[in-house]
Amino acid sequence: MTIPKLALTFEEAAEACGYSVRTLKYQVAAGNLMARYANSKGVIRVEDLARWLDELPAEPKAGHRAVSTLENEEKGVTTHDTPGRDFSSTELVPKLFRTPEEVAPELGLSKSAVRDYARVSGIHTRVGNRIKLHQGDIDKLVIWIREHQAKEDRWWEEPEKDPFA
Repeated sequence: MTIPKLALTFEEAAEACGYSVRTLKYQVAAGNLMARYANSKGVIRVEDLARWLDELPAEPKAGHRAVSTLENEEKGVTTHDTPGRDFSSTELVPKLFRTPEEVAPELGLSKSAVRDYARVSGIHTRVGNRIKLHQGDIDKLVIWIREHQAKEDRWWEEPEKDPFA
């Protein structure tokens, strides 16, 4: 006869729910999840973990898309509903976001240069912790790079004098 566990260590709870130990500890610190401590070892009651999972929102926060959409984009294909059709049907659409590595050859730059320019300029979209670029980002980035290089080419010119100084 196996006795069911009443509480799980942070590692067991992370494995059971699919979140990282770090996320669980952050939620405990934020007061969203209750942990119990015997000496310095923390455990989470199974009921508390289930209640916390039940209280999570069913949709991602504003500005974020559902994970299923992001996974399809990583594969190079995204699905969308087409007006006038049954909403349960989907249609294949070309990849919206590309990595700096995929964009670099068409810009004639190295992969690391594109990634660095995207970081410095702030012209990119974050998908998780990865830098991604859509066509609008690429167009803006090309303009930014040209302006940035033009400024570097004129380094010897004196700055304009402030008439109010």
